[in-house]
Amino acid sequence: MAAGPRQSSGSSATGHRRKGGGKGARDRTANRRRRNAVETRSAILEAAERRLLAGGPDAIRLQEIAADAGISHPAILHHFGSREGLVEAMVLRGIARLQAQFLEGWPSAREPDIEGVLERFYEVASHRGMARMLAWLILTGESQRTMKPGLLKPAAERMHAGRIRRAQKEGRRSPELEETLFAATELFILVLGDSFFGPSIRRAIGLGGGADSTRRFRRWLSKVLERMESRRPPVVS
Repeated sequence: MAAGPRQSSGSSATGHRRKGGGKGARDRTANRRRRNAVETRSAILEAAERRLLAGGPDAIRLQEIAADAGISHPAILHHFGSREGLVEAMVLRGIARLQAQFLEGWPSAREPDIEGVLERFYEVASHRGMARMLAWLILTGESQRTMKPGLLKPAAERMHAGRIRRAQKEGRRSPELEETLFAATELFILVLGDSFFGPSIRRAIGLGGGADSTRRFRRWLSKVLERMESRRPPVVS
């Protein structure tokens, strides 16, 4: 007779454990479902970015990214269509960050804040893997799809407005828009190129490839760009 209640009690406890386990699983599922589309896309992109930084473009594997983001593989396909669609979204997100960092330099106390812009550029290009991603896209012939015409022009136009304000303040001739577009092109190429293979070149040329060499080079580069900016002739009255 006593065994019956003990067995019942044990079954009840087991039942409670099972119910508890089921509830935990349901809670995890519910948490996943609570993510809206924007949050899910962001979680996928952040997981993909971590993979990119850890192992380069070849590490962007949908099943592993899905596991990292806590979603299913089909969910990535739902939001991005394919691996190529995910890569394109990563590039566009990285370019948006580059532009945001670029635009923070204009207006500023110094117009343009060349050293500050370079530092912010390098943060996105180097530390977030943007330079590696763009180099991979160019080498595989995929850059035309993501680097659409005019994509970076808003940043260049803000740069142009800052250069005009500075020229007027210093009594120099204002630059033409095309001149600024060329300057912005130079800046993007310098930063992305240096982020991708600058340390290797500095090491090979005898400057060393460590952080101190990188800092010295970037400080020198900002001074060169500053001198170039201040060489424009004065306005003739």
